[in-house]
Amino acid sequence: MKRIVRDLPIKIYHASDAISHSGIVQLLKSPEHYKNYKEGIVEPTPAMEFGSACHSFILEPELFAKEYVLAPKFDKRTKEGKEAAAKWDEENVGKIPLAAEQIDALAAMRVSVFNHTGTAKILSAGEAETSLFWTDEYTGLQCRIRPDWMFDRGIADLKSCITASKDGFSKAVANLGYDVQAAFYIDGMKAVTGKTVNFYFIAVEKTAPFSTACYMASQEMVEVGRAKYRGALELLKWCQENSRFPGYQPSGEIESIDLPRWAASFELEA
Repeated sequence: MKRIVRDLPIKIYHASDAISHSGIVQLLKSPEHYKNYKEGIVEPTPAMEFGSACHSFILEPELFAKEYVLAPKFDKRTKEGKEAAAKWDEENVGKIPLAAEQIDALAAMRVSVFNHTGTAKILSAGEAETSLFWTDEYTGLQCRIRPDWMFDRGIADLKSCITASKDGFSKAVANLGYDVQAAFYIDGMKAVTGKTVNFYFIAVEKTAPFSTACYMASQEMVEVGRAKYRGALELLKWCQENSRFPGYQPSGEIESIDLPRWAASFELEA
């Protein structure tokens, strides 16, 4: 099965049983975390919600206008304020409210992104949020990706972050599994389209001065991410075949635990 689906509603995409990058990241924690994620028990964090708003505002402004709304401030200590707030809620059912400060931040982030020469070139032509589906040839598992941006030279993913500096963002790549995403998306594009592409991170800071930086995933990063996701797919196949989704200690074993290396070094030096 190989499919490219455009204009697929995000809720339908997420409802698919096919494994995604986010699912793989949960699997790398433990199969138990993956099962919890698939059952929809994980609540989105404020950072995740702001990241979604950022994607829409910068890459899909028409969708943003339909789904988000500026939330005015009401003085709910008064009868008039409560009535006005209730009326506003009724008129904006289904829309996601954003505070004025959040809208201002999104606007500044968008300006920063398009003021970056390399990023502006990437976003000058392409398509946002296209869904791709395929069957992994080694495990037979159904897989899916949804690139933020597809263009002639590759895939770009927009990341709102604390710092867009090379050193700081590389730590985010390691901590948040972005290396896995880069490899999975590159291989997914190859499986579906036959094209070998590069993967780009567009990193934009969430606070002033809202700096933007653009990075291309290195071959070493992609190889490390590929080894991780291939191991995760093999693990998922085993879990499904055995109807078991164990946690950190599959056999209920008791382990000894040490201080992290940095803390142990500090103690010795002291």
